[in-house]
Order: sequence, then structure tokens, then C-alpha cells
Amino acid sequence: MRDDGSDPEGATFARVGARLRYRMDNLLSRGVWAVLLWLGAATAVLVVISSALLTIFGLTFADSENTSWIEDVWQSLLRTLDTGTMAADTGWGPRALALIVTLAGLLLAGTLIGLIASGVEQRVEQMQRGKSTVVESGHIVILGTSARLPKLIEQLAIAGRDRARNVIVVLADCEPRELRESVGTHRARLHGSHLVIRSGKTDRVSDLSMVRVREARAVIVVADDDAENDTDVVKAVLAVGSAAGGFGRMPIVAELREVAMAERLARACGESVHPIVTTVTIARLTSFMLRDPGMSKVVDELMDARGCGIDLIDASDVVGVPFGEIVRRFHGLRPIGLIGDDGAVRLNPAARSIPESGDRLVTIRDHEAPPTTATAPFADEVQPQRAQVGPADERPEEHLVVVGWNALGATLIASVAEVSTPGSSAEIVYDPDLFDADEIQVPASTELDIRLTPSPRLSWELADAEGARATSIVLLGYVRGLSAGEADSRTLLALMLLRKELQNRPGPPPRVIVELRDADNVDLARQSGADEYIVSDAIAGRFMAQLAEQPERRLVFLALYASAGPSLRLVTAEDLALVGTVSFGDVVITAQAAGMLAIGWRPASTEGATAILSPTVSTMLDLAPADQIIVIA
Repeated sequence: MRDDGSDPEGATFARVGARLRYRMDNLLSRGVWAVLLWLGAATAVLVVISSALLTIFGLTFADSENTSWIEDVWQSLLRTLDTGTMAADTGWGPRALALIVTLAGLLLAGTLIGLIASGVEQRVEQMQRGKSTVVESGHIVILGTSARLPKLIEQLAIAGRDRARNVIVVLADCEPRELRESVGTHRARLHGSHLVIRSGKTDRVSDLSMVRVREARAVIVVADDDAENDTDVVKAVLAVGSAAGGFGRMPIVAELREVAMAERLARACGESVHPIVTTVTIARLTSFMLRDPGMSKVVDELMDARGCGIDLIDASDVVGVPFGEIVRRFHGLRPIGLIGDDGAVRLNPAARSIPESGDRLVTIRDHEAPPTTATAPFADEVQPQRAQVGPADERPEEHLVVVGWNALGATLIASVAEVSTPGSSAEIVYDPDLFDADEIQVPASTELDIRLTPSPRLSWELADAEGARATSIVLLGYVRGLSAGEADSRTLLALMLLRKELQNRPGPPPRVIVELRDADNVDLARQSGADEYIVSDAIAGRFMAQLAEQPERRLVFLALYASAGPSLRLVTAEDLALVGTVSFGDVVITAQAAGMLAIGWRPASTEGATAILSPTVSTMLDLAPADQIIVIA
């Protein structure tokens, strides 16, 4: 120590110690493998020093077969790994050396065990956080999460149940455990498919590479329930294109909220991107339900992957055959139109229309049954028309009351306005505590008289002039600030109050259509008096699953649910003069003679009866006058 009290040697040792700690910290920060290499090197140094001391002093450990250096190395290594090996050593020199070697071995072994345990724990934590890379190909990737996710996963699992290995990968910016619990809560059945959940940003290329979008057979981008615009979905689609090395490798189904944005995205990214605006689809379907009671059952059957649905098949076997004869050639499926190479869809084309090379048939068929054609038509010629069905556009005045409001409302009003007759009206009853009047944007219409009615209650009075002449009531679920369960509870309570008021209303009761967000509440809606219901999240999930498996279906659905042109209709058996026992082949021929394509029927006598689509032509039916024939007209 110097006179001034300084200690240069101590300072030197402190600096050396600090540098050693710094080096050790850098070593440990490099990960498990760096520490394992350090432990291996330390063990090797210890064994070499021990064997060298034995050789220098001419000592040996017990159980040594000879006095060679190799034997000393072996015995030293045994004492670093097993504490019991030193028990047989004799002489204080070998014992002291064996004790030092064993204690050092205990320290190294303990460090190794702790390191392995820590590495395993980190690995498990990483797996729980969903950060490991997916090793799959030919899988479906879902980006984002919403209330539609459970139904979407279930439908994808059903559609892919015949695959040898059907894998569904979900990437979302949330905890995988919470997401898995959410899916489990909704009891999404996987039908033998494998569900993989990863956590990450849907618009980050590194995270998309983690789920291997480049090797996926389809990608679905879902919109967040609380999103106010399409920014996140658009960024995710662009990131998929970047991670996949460009668009065109696989179909990308993107759920959007704005029609204009959907059109711009399709133009920018090409034919492999299939944007859908689910609110438009649901609104169109709701307008169909307003027009034809019982249409909800048809939509459920048509959109569900379990049974029959839209399918595009090769038309090479019927090239040159008039469409009128093609309809009568198929026994187990129903041709409803043609789609060309350019994507143009022709539903219910003229009987003289002839498919060209490259065209495909648009059919309704059982997804589990292979398409088969007969060698000859099941009817040689079309029977003469036995009934005259009124034109599809003959509609009485519609007086619609919409209770509640969400993004579906404006599109619904627009769809009703397109087909409404002069003198029709629509009243929108909204909660002023949740919406301001200027937030409810409805399209202007010359045919539809639209009125806004603020009502802070769950229901409103039917006694006023507008309520007294209501022909249909649609209950829309509130989504602003409410969970799916809260929104459905409010809607169901409003339904019960409406039904109570309708009991005292003179005249024919209006039809009540209820929008629900959770499919588990459908039974409650039925018991509460709903004539028909719309499970918006289920419809959206089914629709996206349909497009993921066969993207060209989007063009068919757009044509089928358009306000103009051929679309789904329900006509009674009495309208077609088919009351009694007939074969479904007779139904097909009679409907064709009336300018319609029959695809199924629905019994009207059974409450809540499901629709039966695409039966074989030999199926015998016992039709009552009110039973409904499902047609494309």
C-alpha cells in the first residue's frame, strides 16, 4: 500500500476479476451450447491436471489396471462423474487428489444439471408462447383471431377430413393458451385434423416464415372484431405476398369491411387474392330470408361443409351437350350453371347453352359423394309445363323494422331497397346511448321510405303507425362495447319483449328474424319465438372455409346472392302442381319446364325442418301443398 493509501495491486486484482466476470457473462449470454462447451473444457482440464500429477509423483488410484497415463486419465474421469469411485483409494496423496477431483466434478455436474433443467424450461416456455417454427407443408394458415375463428376451424376440419394429414395453423398476436381455450370453449371439433397455434405479428415476414406460409395450400386473413378499418388485413395480405415470394403461389382469402377496399386489393394483388366483405354476404342472405320464409335452412345446408354445397367440376365430358340435357344426365348432383375460364358465371342458362372447352359445371352436390353422370338422360325429353309460377320479382309492399344496429344494417337496408316495391318502408330503431343519429348511414332510396327512431329501451312500441303495419322485424345485435355473449343476451331479451307485444297486435304477425353472434344461442332464439335466425359469425366462418378449399366459389356466391339475375328461391309444391307422391326426377323435369332448376326440397309441416339438397332423381317424395321446392330462378 502506498503512503497516499492507494492499493495498486488490489486495484489490479479488482480489474482482473471484473474482466473475468465480464467474459463469463458474455459466455453465458451465448446460450446453452456455449456453456456446455465451457463445462466440457473445464472437465478436460481437470482430468488432465489430475492425471499429470499422478504421473509426476508416481501415484495411482485404486482399481487401476496399470500405471500408464491413459489409465490415470480414465480413473480421474471416473472420479469427476461418480463420487463413490474414490472410496477404495488408499494413501493420503491419492485420497487428497481424488477428493479435490470429486469435489470439482460435483460442482461441474451440478452446473450441468441446472443448465439442462434451465434449457428444458426455456424450451417449454418458448413452445407455450408459440414461438417455435412450424414444420408442415400443404397446410392452411389462418392469420388473426375473431369470434368467427372456432366455426372457421371446425369447417376447415370437416372439409379436410378425407386428407391423410389435415393441419390448420393459426398465427395471432395473443397468448396461444388463451386462444386455445377460446377455441375449446366453443367446442370446435377437429375431426382428426391437427391444430397448431403460434403467437406473432400477422404483418411481420419473420413470423409468417415461422408458420411457413410459402408451403401452405391456402391462407385466410380474418378481420379483428374491434377493427375500425381494413388496415391490418391489407398489411397482412401484403406481408403474405412478401413471405411467399410473390402472389400466385396459393389462394389468399381476406375478410374486409369495405367493398371499395376489397376491389382495390383484388386489383393490386391479382387473381390469387380473394377478398370478401362478410357483412355484404350476410345482408344479402338476410334479404333472401325476408323474401322467402324458410330460406335460413337452405343457407345453413348450402354453406355447411358437412353436407351438400356448391362445387365446380370439370365439364369436359359434356362439352357440346345442351345444358337442358345436362340437367337430366346427372342422377346424384344438380347442375345449376356454367363458369368459364374468364370467371364469368352463368346460373340457370338457357337450355340451348352448350359448354365450351375449359368451362366447368357449377353444381350442388354431396361433398362426400363422387360426381357421376348417366350414360343417358333419366328423362328423354322435358315434360310440358304443368304449372305457371309467378315472376320472381312480384313482391308485395315490404314494411321492415330493424331493431338494433351494427355494420350489417346499412348493407341490409341497401339490399332491401334494391328489390323493394313502391310504397315500402323501413324503420330503424336504435339505442341513442350507443349510437348517434349521424352515425347511422343508410343509402338513399326512391322506393324505400327510411325512418330513424331513437329508443333507449330494448324494444319499442308497436302501437304507432309504422309498427302496426310491420311485415318483418329484424333484430340486429349490438357489437359496440359488448362481447358476443352480452350482445346475444340483449338481443334475446328484446326478442322476448317483442313477442309479448305481438300477442296483443291485431292482424297477421310479422316475421321476426334474429341475428346472433354465438351459435350456441340458436336454441334460445327458437324458444323465444324467432321465425328465422342469422348466426353472423358462423356464416362468415363457413363462407371463408368454402373459399379456402375452392376459391372460385366466390364468383358463384356473388352471382347466386346478387339482387339481379337467377338466385335461390322457394316455391311451393302446389305452385308446380306436384302435390302427392312423385320422384325427385319428376320435380327436376317439371321445374325445368317452368324455367327453374330444382336442387332440393323442404317439408313445411315440421317445425324447424332442415332443407334437403341434391337428392338422387330416384328419391320418392310425398309432397304436401305447402312443402317448399328449392330452385334456382
